[in-house]
Amino acid sequence: MSAHRTLATAGLVVSGMFLISRVLGWVRTFVIVDAFGVGRDLDIFNAAFRLPDLIFQLVAAGALSSALIPVVSGLLASDEESRAFRVVSTVTNVMLALLLGLAVVAFFLAPVIVPAITPGFVPDPDKMTRTIELTRIMLLSPIFLAVGAVATSLLNARGRFAASAIAPIVYNIAIIGGALLLKPSLGVAGLAVSVVLGSLSHVLVQVPSILGLGYRHRLGVDLDDPQARRALTLMVPRAIGLGVTQITFIVATAIATDFGDGALSAYQLAFVLLQIPLGVIGVPLGVVMLPALSREAATGNVVEFAGLVSRALRLLLFVMLPIAGLGIVLAGDLVHLLFGGGRSSPATLDQTAATLVTFLLGLAAHALIAVLARAFYAQQDTRTPVAAGIVAVAFNTTLAIILTKQAGLGLPGIGLAIAIGAWIEAILLLVLLERRSPELALVPIGLVAVRSLAATIVASVVTLGIAGGLGLMGSDEPTKFVLLARMTVAGGVGLLTYLGLAAVLRIPELPSIVGVMVDLVRRPRQA
Repeated sequence: MSAHRTLATAGLVVSGMFLISRVLGWVRTFVIVDAFGVGRDLDIFNAAFRLPDLIFQLVAAGALSSALIPVVSGLLASDEESRAFRVVSTVTNVMLALLLGLAVVAFFLAPVIVPAITPGFVPDPDKMTRTIELTRIMLLSPIFLAVGAVATSLLNARGRFAASAIAPIVYNIAIIGGALLLKPSLGVAGLAVSVVLGSLSHVLVQVPSILGLGYRHRLGVDLDDPQARRALTLMVPRAIGLGVTQITFIVATAIATDFGDGALSAYQLAFVLLQIPLGVIGVPLGVVMLPALSREAATGNVVEFAGLVSRALRLLLFVMLPIAGLGIVLAGDLVHLLFGGGRSSPATLDQTAATLVTFLLGLAAHALIAVLARAFYAQQDTRTPVAAGIVAVAFNTTLAIILTKQAGLGLPGIGLAIAIGAWIEAILLLVLLERRSPELALVPIGLVAVRSLAATIVASVVTLGIAGGLGLMGSDEPTKFVLLARMTVAGGVGLLTYLGLAAVLRIPELPSIVGVMVDLVRRPRQA
């Protein structure tokens, strides 16, 4: 099997685990929405989640993977395992010190910080007080998640993805269980407690695999090791970039709170739905590729490096564009199928669907960024993705204010602004990477993009026609079964239309995907 196909096969395996995680994430969201509705209580929870998530994103999150995996992969490739483990311990200890400090500060300053990022809650003292309480409870979660992220980075650097892919599954199961069991006694505060329990579970499930590698954590900070300093240095610009990126979500939260009860939750639900295809395809592909890209970059194999990146980008465009197109057409039915019939008003659900439509316009761009950024990380360059991210944030925060307020688009204006910012960032990263790596030919990528987009437009029109026709045949208030049937028929025909056009247009990614699937089927027989 070729290196490209082996990588794609590994990506499918990890994607399967992420698929389970995302399905559980949807179940978690469904359970929460069914219990609390898209309204006041869920707004409080989502607003309270913002500050703990900001702390995690600022100190850990992608900063760990972008810094640790390239450095640790290089040390492990040189048979310096004990040194690699010392680097991991040093980075972990520095990170935990920062997290604990920020958590303590945030705990005491929550009455000042929370009103600043949720101005729409200020006129409602009860809503603000409860948001502050939940924020303080969830300040433990970024600490546990950061330790889990270290474990994930180390396992991925070793080429082991199973435990790190299972961790989000356990995280979701813990939140689902906690939300169901704690809601009767604690109400929405039970969600906050379950987030903390889920974060702890995220760490514990990876411990056996980490111990199996022979890793033993060491106290202290070894800054005499240049590789430890290198890892910390790489984390700084990435952390700054993630902090800047969080400005987008802070601005979005502040804007959404001004649109009344349920608006913040509608925005959050639309964003969660956007993350499903990214979590199933885009992010797993980036996770699997980073160690391979790091090895090729370290050995100076520029042709193979460029080939891996090109293949991934073309595959993402081929898959993500039709998902976005069909998703835009079926957004209304999807939202009402998942969240309708409960405590959520039809108007709030329509608002969620409209926001999802604008979010989906940037789906392919978000997926491309997941790979393009890691291409720079593999070259131990975290500054360029940060610079591109800052440019995108400047655009989408400015546009969010203009589109929601002055242009009168309301909540969907936030999604449109983020989509535009994502495309600006993706194109900027692609151009900069091509200049650094001329072996990365842009023409094949462009051809796949144009052909896939053309096929997507036709398939979406077909889907719209079928869904509209089926809608005319039913009632004005279809049941969930009718919605599911309508989506299945319209989406299925739209997908077949896209695949047929892909074959006619000779988009090379179609036979490549078929080849990978054939390999997966044959491997058990050959064993």
